[in-house]
Amino acid sequence: MTATDPKLKQKILDSIEKDGVSVLIASKEYWVSTVSIYSWLRKEIEWNGWNNAHLWEIRRLKKDKDDLLLIIWELTAELKFSKKKR
Repeated sequence: MTATDPKLKQKILDSIEKDGVSVLIASKEYWVSTVSIYSWLRKEIEWNGWNNAHLWEIRRLKKDKDDLLLIIWELTAELKFSKKKR
């Protein structure tokens, strides 16, 4: 499948929308530039209207929050581990 293949495009958009995969991860996984993916997302939003744009933003923010919580958890674990080594 090529990046312009409609099936691949839909698969990428579904993984972002339904599974909460970040654009960066989808880009790396499917070997498609983030610029292309953001362009597709923008067109989806334009076609589906204002409410869909807000849903995309909410999903993105939830994913970002989860990513940040994971980073905080990892850093906290590292800090506790390094204190035990002393």
